[in-house]
Amino acid sequence: MGVIKNLEEKFGEKPVSEVVYEDANAKVVRFYLKGGQEIKPHKSSSSVYITVLKGKLNFFLGKDNSEVEVRAGGTVFYEPDELHGFKALEDSVVEAVITPKPTHKVNLS
Repeated sequence: MGVIKNLEEKFGEKPVSEVVYEDANAKVVRFYLKGGQEIKPHKSSSSVYITVLKGKLNFFLGKDNSEVEVRAGGTVFYEPDELHGFKALEDSVVEAVITPKPTHKVNLS
């Protein structure tokens, strides 16, 4: 059965994350960040594809040890075990597709 998950703004005092969809193969997570909030660099054993749905963020690219600004409509791809994170330059919403589905929870603080 198809699933529809409309974009809602759920900003908080710290970054907010919500699981949008999950099955045996992948996990889809939305992150809501106010300007200045960040998800600190971390690693995942999975491939991670992040699309900016709203706003503007600086993404840390661990492979190049650099940062790049990405606006709404842009997508960033990370390989397994690549250090990655992002900081909102303004109120922003991003959606991450993580595949294969991770077997453990990643600490984002």
